Amino acid sequence: MLRRRCLVVAAVAVAGCSGSASETPTGDDDAYRTAFREAVERAGHTVRSLSVGDRVRLVYSPAEASEAGVRTSVEDVSRAFFDRVYGGWEPAGLDARVRIDGDLVATWRMERAWIESYLDGDIDREELAARVEDSVERRS
Repeated sequence: MLRRRCLVVAAVAVAGCSGSASETPTGDDDAYRTAFREAVERAGHTVRSLSVGDRVRLVYSPAEASEAGVRTSVEDVSRAFFDRVYGGWEPAGLDARVRIDGDLVATWRMERAWIESYLDGDIDREELAARVEDSVERRS
């Protein structure tokens, strides 16, 4: 299968909380998992499966079944993950699989270390977005 990157808006708005402090739990993985799922679904995307261990593994369908819909979903889901990590969730990263009509159309990831680098001021918003963008692989 030929792999190629999906074009993603470079200025993914992952930097900055999109929810209120009351939406980000403290300490309990089940509460974080629930808050993450709710944030993804509130953005209109359908969570197909979600598991949390050392990493978060998410399979979802974007709100809109198009290239633009996939781009928007990457922005929304990465923002939801950023918000939870910023709020204290501690998985090493997020591995996402995007499905449309049952077909895998893209995979991407976001690392906790990238978020920490942003929060420490070592990278800026554009670099954080570029790292997410560079991880996106379009599947045919």
